[in-house]
Amino acid sequence: MGKIIVGTILIVLGIGALFGISLGNFIWAIILVAIGVRIILGKNHHFWDIKTTKSTTNEDSVNEVNIFSSADKKIKSENFKGGKIVMIFSGGKIDLSEVKTSEKNVDMEIVVLFGGGELVVPKGWKINSQGTSIFGGYTTKVEGEDALITLNIKGVAIFGGIKVIN
Repeated sequence: MGKIIVGTILIVLGIGALFGISLGNFIWAIILVAIGVRIILGKNHHFWDIKTTKSTTNEDSVNEVNIFSSADKKIKSENFKGGKIVMIFSGGKIDLSEVKTSEKNVDMEIVVLFGGGELVVPKGWKINSQGTSIFGGYTTKVEGEDALITLNIKGVAIFGGIKVIN
């Protein structure tokens, strides 16, 4: 899913460059699209008032896709395996603080496009972030450099970001 999003963005930027559309014009186009979506949704709808879906699950992996929405999800797995998180024009919080795993390395893919979120990991996990940022970023504020479990985060943040904490 993340490859499709990043690939689509690169194709759009490439076509824009091919036809002489500057990055500034591209950003203006995105702003106009956002205004159009706001008009369609109505004057009483605000992107910052989007309903947040709160849930708790015992699943062994995370597969979360949020587009123009928000989520507050707590995972309580006894054998966590990792997963994928995609946030497009959205945000949220994924809480892994109570998960347990028999793995030494857990892999997660996180794609953020015009949004942001927070990933809460168990105390004592080491974070290995290999994310790519374009006008965005990955922030890691965790303790656990000598941990036995490593969370490997791969992905991309474009005009958005992810904060990893414990």
